[in-house]
Amino acid sequence: MQSIIIDAHIHIHECYNLGSFFNSAKANFIEKAKQNNIADFLSVLCLTESHNVNQFAKISSFSKRKKKIGDWEITESKNQNSIILIDKNNFKIILIAGRQIVTKEKLEVLALGLIDDPNDGEKIDKILKYVNEKGSISVIPWGVGKWFGNRKQIVEKLVLQNNTFPLYLGDNGNRPFFWRQPNIFSIALRKGVLNIPGSDPLPFIHEVKKPGSFGFIINDNIDIEKPFDSIYKKITDSKTQFKTFGKLEGVYNFIKNQISMQIVKRNRK
Repeated sequence: MQSIIIDAHIHIHECYNLGSFFNSAKANFIEKAKQNNIADFLSVLCLTESHNVNQFAKISSFSKRKKKIGDWEITESKNQNSIILIDKNNFKIILIAGRQIVTKEKLEVLALGLIDDPNDGEKIDKILKYVNEKGSISVIPWGVGKWFGNRKQIVEKLVLQNNTFPLYLGDNGNRPFFWRQPNIFSIALRKGVLNIPGSDPLPFIHEVKKPGSFGFIINDNIDIEKPFDSIYKKITDSKTQFKTFGKLEGVYNFIKNQISMQIVKRNRK
């Protein structure tokens, strides 16, 4: 049986060299496969792009123009929201489109598989309904300071009371090792709400090494011609938590990144 190693929270920032980005992902996926004693596997990166960002379209266009990214060739699949990158050693990375949507409540919803680019600012219930109607996967990711107070109550209510559509939480590779996983993850799991984690690379050059370092593993085969359709079914059919992988952030990098992110946010205003 093949395994599918998935990083479900991916940003490709403008400061990244694309070749280095995918080479880093390959190295991380190989390392995680070895750590988990996996010999036969496929690697998957799920994009979670912000509004008005479209690296997926840019990379997809390389396929039509027969343009490579370093050693990587790009081929289309039968799913419009999925492309396949293949390097000179025939190592494959499946890249799936997706969006990170900021809600009115200042929470985030990751829409895995979504090609469309909806506006930010709608209520979370409306966004979750929209993502579900589009046939995408809704993940509410953990973020520094985002699951406190009123927003914590909103997430808990969604986990405890939602019976309308599939919903997932997402742990995050930026969570530092000293910050314990919030209790809502264990509460959610008892309600059948699984953890779909990802690395969440930040907009700094050193973060280009992060893709593929944090995520989860599906121990089953998928149809590589229709990768998103297969992954969607595996995730939404599952009643048990997938095995997760990844090392949490160290103190130095966590503090450095948080200070840098505050500077970035101030400069955007």
